[in-house]
Order: sequence, then structure tokens, then C-alpha cells
Amino acid sequence: MRGSAPKVRRRIIRDDGPDPIDIFVGRRMRERRVQQGMSQLKLGRQLGVSFQAVQKYESAGIRLSASTLYRLSELLGVPPGYFFEGYGESDSDLARLKRMPKR
Repeated sequence: MRGSAPKVRRRIIRDDGPDPIDIFVGRRMRERRVQQGMSQLKLGRQLGVSFQAVQKYESAGIRLSASTLYRLSELLGVPPGYFFEGYGESDSDLARLKRMPKR
């Protein structure tokens, strides 16, 4: 085949760890939840998920769907873009995120 692109391996959380974007979004979620004085239990109930799911969203153990991210932004009083503000501003930010321990 002429001009075929090389096959790119799909990222797998179990093998590669969470995506840096998911880590960033989870940390922004936790930051805003804490600013609002809201517990994981309360937020989970309002989102219709368990507090364990909220913990996993915040630690990037599971990914937020677009619909959940939208509902989350409404509950926390921020636009959906809030969760991405500042992401990728510098390569050192990304490297730092990868090194930071999970909470």
C-alpha cells in the first residue's frame, strides 16, 4: 500500500496510566468542588453517581463523559471550559502533572 499511515496504538489506562488531560480535568473538578464547600458524597448524589465515582473522576481513574462534564459544570457554577483552563500552557506543566502523586 502506498502512503499508508503507521498504525497508532490506542492508549490504555491500565498500561499507560491516565491521560494527562483527564488528570488535569479531575484536579480542576476537585479544586472547584472544595471551593464550593461540597463533599464528594453530595456532589455524587447531585450527579446521580456514587461518591466513589466522584473520587475516580477526580483521580482520573475513570473518564468523565461529555454529558457528565456538562452537568458537573452546572452544579459547580462554572462553564464547561473551566475544567480545561490552563491546560497545556507549558510543557513543564504536563511533565509536572505526570510526576504528581495521586491523592
